Amino acid sequence: MRYLRIAIALLLLPSAAPRVFAQQATAPEPILNVSIDPARVVVGQKALLRVEVMAPNYMTSPPELPGFQVRNAVTRQLQNVNTNDERNGISYAGVRFEFAIYPQEPGAYAISDQKLTVRYAAEPPATRETVLAVPPVAFEAFIPDAASALHPFVAASRLSAEQTVQRSSEQLKSGDAVTRTVTIKAEGLPAMLLPPQTLVAIDGMALYPAQPSLQDHVDGRTDAMTSTRIDSATYMLQRPGNYILPAIDIAWWNTDSGKIERIHLDEVPLAVAANPAEPMAGGATGQGTRWSVNGIVDLVAEHWLVALLAFIVLAAIAWFAPRASRIVAANWRRRRAAYLQSEEFSFDQLRHAARGGDARATYFALLDWLQRFEPAAPDHTIHSLKAAAKDAELDSELRSMERQLFAPPAGAGDWSPRRLLRRVKLARRNLRRQAVAVSARRQLPSEINPAGGVALPGRIRRLPAR
Repeated sequence: MRYLRIAIALLLLPSAAPRVFAQQATAPEPILNVSIDPARVVVGQKALLRVEVMAPNYMTSPPELPGFQVRNAVTRQLQNVNTNDERNGISYAGVRFEFAIYPQEPGAYAISDQKLTVRYAAEPPATRETVLAVPPVAFEAFIPDAASALHPFVAASRLSAEQTVQRSSEQLKSGDAVTRTVTIKAEGLPAMLLPPQTLVAIDGMALYPAQPSLQDHVDGRTDAMTSTRIDSATYMLQRPGNYILPAIDIAWWNTDSGKIERIHLDEVPLAVAANPAEPMAGGATGQGTRWSVNGIVDLVAEHWLVALLAFIVLAAIAWFAPRASRIVAANWRRRRAAYLQSEEFSFDQLRHAARGGDARATYFALLDWLQRFEPAAPDHTIHSLKAAAKDAELDSELRSMERQLFAPPAGAGDWSPRRLLRRVKLARRNLRRQAVAVSARRQLPSEINPAGGVALPGRIRRLPAR
């Protein structure tokens, strides 16, 4: 009987095996659909990438997608939409992802060699994990022929610009400050693609540009994007005179009308009067120059022999050692230039401004010094100095100076340049010591003590006394 059962099983096995294999072969798999629209887009405008992932039954966790970052383009993920479908009697559930890709340069863009991971309930409650290869898709970015002369090229459905000018006083005089701000708003492109505005330096005014502010706002219902870029700079008026901040012209491509549009921001005239609180620099300098020239002439007349010998020596040096003199002069200029760009020079300027008692000059000298003070990195702002120093008295002095500058006379604080300079000196010394200590610790070897079991050379290990 036992042999009869074995024979029947062997006869039924060939007919049952194809059904088992057919069931395994027809097991439903996840479905991945990828598309991009449009296939040809203007530079700076979005190409919409759609990625739809569907799995049998349901997904046990959201799919793991790559970032779809493309070189020379900005990628931003939009909203996700849950989807479901039925195919061949099998229920599928999934998610459709959308990405906005903004190309920055003309050319061909491709998305390839990307993979995503899907976890789904193949046979509930059992789960399965599958890695799907994203099929390659491509699109092209171009600049319209009519806009080929635009540099830089900016395309938007709408763009506007405005400027504001803030003056420290109605009647400007040397020592005052003027802040010029240019704000650009656009629809249909990220803020990082808006054209930067360079506010140029002008002789007679010290320029202190601020970091640009970039802001993007996305409507949660429509995914419409509006962006804002703010460029500003403060001019310190150093000498009296008539100045003009040059006009600003912005040309951009209107994607709705297919035409070039231009925005013009008027020039800003500035009439700067002499500051009666400052000494007459021109008269004093001229008088000192005349006295210096007369003194030199008298000295040469009285000591003409020494002057002649000095002239002969200098002539000999210039004749026999021109290369050495050029090297010395080049070294001196290099060192002088390095000093003028150094943190020490900026701190000397801050010390000089604070001793002069001018809150405005001290404030801007402090900002200039922070740009070169490494412990205040990466922001190099007054806020970063406060955070690094952690000095309540320094914070109080800085607030007093800011109230002196920006608050109305009734709310101005009791600002003391001497106390402020003393607290800044202390913070500078402490932060530089901390930076040196951190650098020294980083240079220490990873293993100061040798590993256990390694005897030092020249040492004899003694057995313990018993």
